[in-house]
Amino acid sequence: MDHPPPHSFSRSPVEEVFCQCSLGSGAESLSLTFPRPYPGWPHIREGIRDMIACAGNVSHITGCMLRYTDLFPVPLGIALPGTEDLEHILSGQCTCSVDTARNEIVLVSANIAGTVGSIRSIHDRPGTPGWTLIFSLHTERPTGFDSGDHVLRWFDDARAEIHGIFDLIVPEEIVELLI
Repeated sequence: MDHPPPHSFSRSPVEEVFCQCSLGSGAESLSLTFPRPYPGWPHIREGIRDMIACAGNVSHITGCMLRYTDLFPVPLGIALPGTEDLEHILSGQCTCSVDTARNEIVLVSANIAGTVGSIRSIHDRPGTPGWTLIFSLHTERPTGFDSGDHVLRWFDDARAEIHGIFDLIVPEEIVELLI
């Protein structure tokens, strides 16, 4: 999988990054939350490396999840794409469908084997004006990881996948506001 360089926005839209490793046999999941300001992927990656080490034996990790929540300022006059527009943009890149009840795009298959996810698009959350995009990817079923590097590689690939989706769906007028 191609790993694009990190975005270099002077004003990062990242409101929160959430990482989770599920552990088998009913054990409590391990998770990390990185609130705004966005510390950058290298810092998050080190936190994930430490989280993997806390699992003890890597074979206890049965699944992973990565979620980015982005909040974009939207000046008057900029039209935001609707959920159906986003599905249309993504349909050439991955298998997806719209869940109208949850106002989200379900990624039936991502470019990472055994991984599914969703994208939620929320215009003007209560108390939070702007456009919120929530990108979430997770392993589809219990997964057998053979090393800590394998788990870390899944997170690297998930970050790259989210970056690619971001680049496809966020309009250039919004990106220009971040630079």
